[in-house]
Amino acid sequence: MKYEIFAPSFDAIKANLYVGFSEAEGGEHYFLLTREEECEEEMVPLPNRKNIYAELDDENWGEDVGVDWVTLSRNQFTVRFGSDTRTLPEYDEVAITFSLEDADFERLRHVLQKIMRGYEDRLHLID
Repeated sequence: MKYEIFAPSFDAIKANLYVGFSEAEGGEHYFLLTREEECEEEMVPLPNRKNIYAELDDENWGEDVGVDWVTLSRNQFTVRFGSDTRTLPEYDEVAITFSLEDADFERLRHVLQKIMRGYEDRLHLID
């Protein structure tokens, strides 16, 4: 099942390898994707992409997930989870529609490429 939201609030933090979307500032619905590593040099890919963390609406709905693929286009961000993802049992895919200024979109793209380092074959950037 696909989870879809329009998210006008956005943040991408390179130093924390974090991207997050929310339907409003302090809104009920949000999605974040991050990668926890001590430093960029230590970013070693793990089997099934289990060092990528996703959270949906609540930290109780978050875990180090298996990611099958991530797609980023100019107005949509989509993550397809692996079948071994347990915390998000209702959803195998999250699709976020957004509208960003060019500079913010480039920042999002850059941070997402850092998060997916080592898993480039799973990252689809659509121009």
